[in-house]
Amino acid sequence: MQYAVSDIHGCYDKYVQLLRRIDLKESDTLYVLGDMIDRGPDGLKILLDISMRPNIIPFLGNHEYVALTCLPWLMEELTEANTEPDVLLWRLNSIQGWMADGGDVTVNEFRRLSPSARQDVLDFLEDLTVYEEAEAGGRQFVLVHAGLGGFAPERALDDYQLDDLILSRPDPGQTWFRDKYLIFGHTPTPYYTGISDCRDARIFRKGKLIAIDCGCSAGGPLGCICLDTLEEIYV
Repeated sequence: MQYAVSDIHGCYDKYVQLLRRIDLKESDTLYVLGDMIDRGPDGLKILLDISMRPNIIPFLGNHEYVALTCLPWLMEELTEANTEPDVLLWRLNSIQGWMADGGDVTVNEFRRLSPSARQDVLDFLEDLTVYEEAEAGGRQFVLVHAGLGGFAPERALDDYQLDDLILSRPDPGQTWFRDKYLIFGHTPTPYYTGISDCRDARIFRKGKLIAIDCGCSAGGPLGCICLDTLEEIYV
């Protein structure tokens, strides 16, 4: 069986509950569509667990991208080049923006790791995929963190820019693939459904567009979809 989940955001307990709920076997595949870290307390714990599971395919989300930019600075020795005022200001602005979006918990977690574990985290982040195509239950799927910005049906997936894949917000009123399902996270589904309480959030589906970020770190459930059956699973 193949499954997809997104935006776990450091909620390790829900991540473990999901693995148990779907009874993930070695023959199964779980696509984790990015934003595994930040906001919740155990993002790096999730990353390190995923890194030990060959049947889990992790994606680059915008939070992993910022972490990959900022975390190496914590391991650098100070030099004349990296202490120039312009460099320091750019780094400070980058870090402040990340901290405001939940990155503080990841930095604190990173600091508690051993040097070898820190390097394992950076190596893991470097290897994350940005999209995958899958076939299950007689259906074709495109899986990506945020969507396909500047979408055109004839556009090859390799032609999309990184921002298109990790920062876009798909319009459910737009015509998407006719023969493939687009599954994505990043945008909490209440954005599409208009509900005010994240606890009531559910996966949003319209045609072949499927949004699966149910706002886990904001009190919503962790939503998962089975590609073989399109069954929705929540923890």
